[in-house]
Amino acid sequence: MRLWKNKSGKGLLAIISLILVAGALAGCGKDNEKPAGGGKPQTNESVTIQFAGWGDPSEKEVFTKLVKAFEDRNPGIKVDYLHIPSGDYVGKMNTILAGGNAPDVFYVPDGDFGRWVSQDLLLPIEEYVKNSDIDLADMWESGLARYRYDGAANGVGKLYALPKDIGPTVLYYNKDIFTKMNVPFPDAETPMGLEKLLDTAQKLTVKSNGKTTQYGMGPIWWEGFVYGNGGKFLSDDKREFVGNSQETSEALQFAADLTNKHGVVPSSAALKDLNDSEMFKTGKLAMMITGRWMVPEFRKLSFDWDVAPLPTKEWGGTSGSVGLSIYSKTKHVEAAYKLVEYLGGPEGQKEQSQMGFSIPSFKSMAETDVFLQPGQKPQNARAFIKAAEVQVAGPWTNLPNAKWYDMLAQGLAPMWEGKKPAAELLNELKPKIDAAIKEGNPALFK
Repeated sequence: MRLWKNKSGKGLLAIISLILVAGALAGCGKDNEKPAGGGKPQTNESVTIQFAGWGDPSEKEVFTKLVKAFEDRNPGIKVDYLHIPSGDYVGKMNTILAGGNAPDVFYVPDGDFGRWVSQDLLLPIEEYVKNSDIDLADMWESGLARYRYDGAANGVGKLYALPKDIGPTVLYYNKDIFTKMNVPFPDAETPMGLEKLLDTAQKLTVKSNGKTTQYGMGPIWWEGFVYGNGGKFLSDDKREFVGNSQETSEALQFAADLTNKHGVVPSSAALKDLNDSEMFKTGKLAMMITGRWMVPEFRKLSFDWDVAPLPTKEWGGTSGSVGLSIYSKTKHVEAAYKLVEYLGGPEGQKEQSQMGFSIPSFKSMAETDVFLQPGQKPQNARAFIKAAEVQVAGPWTNLPNAKWYDMLAQGLAPMWEGKKPAAELLNELKPKIDAAIKEGNPALFK
C-alpha cells in the first residue's frame, strides 16, 4: 500500500494510544540471550519475539495466520504480533525506537528506511540471507536495492531488510466507459505516450452545462511520470539535484497542464469530496494510476476493468515497498531472522499474493497462478510483472535524509496550481534543494 506520509494523531486520544503501545512493548527483549553469529535459532528453550506491522483487516488476518504457522514450525519461538493502525504507524514507531526498546521485527516503509538505518536502528542481514534458503537472484532487484545502505546513501551496500512486498504502479481503466464511448482500449504491452494519453483522456472527458461529470484521467503520480518520460531527480552520485533538466521539467509541465490547461484530470478541489479511487469506482473517472493493492477492492465492482502500462513515453515509473527489518538491539537475532525469512520468503509471499493485493517478491512465483490468478480481474496481470522489472524505488528512498524530496514535493505547489511554469520553478528550487542534500547527508560528501 502506498504510504507517503504517516502523521501520528494529536491530542489526548493519541497520547493514550501511544502510552498503550509503549506499554505493550515493555519488557521486549530484556532477558534474552546475546545475539549469535548465524545459523539456526536455538530452540532448547522458548523465546518470545515481538513483530509489529500495520494493514487492513484482511492483511491482519493473513499475518495472524502466518505467525501461527511460523510458531507451529518453530516450537521454540513465540511471536507477539502487534498491529498498529497505518495512519499512526511511523509516528508511534519513531517514539518507540527513540525509547530504545522496539519490537524485534517490524515493518519499515521504504521512505523511512534511510532515516532509521542511518540512526543504527536496523540490523544488517546480508550474512543471514546468504546462509539461508532465500534466493536473492530470484527477487526483484529494485525491491532489494532500496533496503541497502553503505553508510552514506541508500541503494548500495549491506542489506538491512527483506521486502514484505513490492508495489509497481500501472494504469487502471474502466473498460465499460471505453466501450460506451467507442475509444480503443490501451495497449496491453506498449505505453501509450503523452500525445495519445492526452487524446484518449480528452475523448473520455464529459462535460454538462460547463461542469465536468466524467474525467478521462486521474491524478498523475508525478515521480514515476518523470522517470517514464526520461527524466530524473538526482545525479548518479546523488550529490546534486538535476530535476531542472528539460526532460523532467517537460514531463512535470505536461502533467500539470492535464488539469490546468486541458481539464482532463480533476483538480485538488474536484477531489475534495471523492478521491481518485472513489471516482473510479463510481464511474466518474475512466483511467487512473495506482498499485496492485487496489485489486481486491476493485474486484467487487460491477463494471469491467483492466490494467495497462503507465501512459508514459516508455516503460518506467516507481514502485512502492515495505520491508521486514530486525531491530539492531534485539537479543534474539536468530529467532528474529527466522521470522523475517519466513514472512519474506516463499510461504509468506504466497499467502499475500493469493489475497490479490501484492505481487510476489520472487520472479518465478509471479509467473504462476499464485499471482496471475486466471479467471479473475485484471486480465492483463502481467503488466504488473513488467512494471516490477523496470520500475525503480521512488526518489524519497534515495538518501538517508529525505528533506530535499519534501522540499521538492512542497515546492511544486505553484506549478500544480497553474501559477508558475515548471522550468522556472525547478530552476528556483535547485540551489535550495542542493543545499538540503548536502546539509542532510554529510557522509555523502566526505
